Amino acid sequence: MNPLNNHMNNFQQKLTTELARITGLHNVVLTSSCRNALYLVLASLSLKRDDEVIIQSFICGSLPLAIEKAGGKVVSVEVNLDTLNLDAEIVKQKITPQTKAVIFVHTYGNPTGIDEIQQLCKQRGIILIEDIAHALGARYNHQLAGTFGDYAVYSFTKQMVNIGGGALLTNNSIEKIVQIKKTLKQSPLLFDYAKRLIASLYETRAFFLSKLIIDFVHRQKNLQLTQSLSSHFTCSELESFLAWRQLHSLPGLIQRRKKNYLFLSRAGAQMQTISPLAESSYNYLSFIFPAPRARDRALTKNFLFLPPWGGSPISEKLIFVPNNPFFTKKKLLHFHQTTTTFIKKKNSPSIAIK
Repeated sequence: MNPLNNHMNNFQQKLTTELARITGLHNVVLTSSCRNALYLVLASLSLKRDDEVIIQSFICGSLPLAIEKAGGKVVSVEVNLDTLNLDAEIVKQKITPQTKAVIFVHTYGNPTGIDEIQQLCKQRGIILIEDIAHALGARYNHQLAGTFGDYAVYSFTKQMVNIGGGALLTNNSIEKIVQIKKTLKQSPLLFDYAKRLIASLYETRAFFLSKLIIDFVHRQKNLQLTQSLSSHFTCSELESFLAWRQLHSLPGLIQRRKKNYLFLSRAGAQMQTISPLAESSYNYLSFIFPAPRARDRALTKNFLFLPPWGGSPISEKLIFVPNNPFFTKKKLLHFHQTTTTFIKKKNSPSIAIK
């Protein structure tokens, strides 16, 4: 039994029970965010200074911060430039006797490659942590994302509209994780709630307003405010209620996002590669360019386009848009026409998806 149950309110209990039911993972710890959930997992591993944690280079800066705060050494690995995920063959070259864990991020909701990383980690005795912030409901070969590894971490603001919240999910013991969390009881800042609500609104009918505010934040000098770990680790009753109410709608939203992805793919857009065995959550739409200059020109032509995470050569050749389930075909076609204007040769075949 989850040792947190005795200390949870009604909707915290309901959310914990529902997440366990959906994923089939017995132990769920609610947290203030996905990044703080990751920190709790890593802190429970008692990392030493030379213990290495492998993570993809194409990633939000908050994840490496969580590794460093937990006492580990960040080892950045280049992503597969087609799938935008870790590639087992590339990861294999970075494994050393000090490798303690691998974090597999299901980039934009894409689970492609998770099976090979799982096999590699099992063979080498390495802990596998899945970041499913974008990918609850995604599957690889009919198996749910988040159930391949030893631990999974999730966000309530990437596929939902919320003011914060996240979860750690596992079949392993969570006793040590719970004890660490109990020591972290600082009060939340109002800014923490505001920044997550603004970001999550991008995937609603209010995406235009959200984008205006996001652009304002990006123009500020201190972007660490948006990437730093929260000082509190508690998922409130309100955050739990909002997440619990939206869980049942995720399958329908994923299907709407899938239609958007397929429409663009069939139109010939050069996008993230998804394996025929994978069922992505299609949480973000990506457009890949042959050269940085073409990407930069396209980026200025549509207000809704966003530059991606840094850290990788693909970062300079990619634009992404949160895959709003309410986008019309006219809007999607406009995205495609804007991006292909700057690509001389269209050579992107349709991607088979089951």
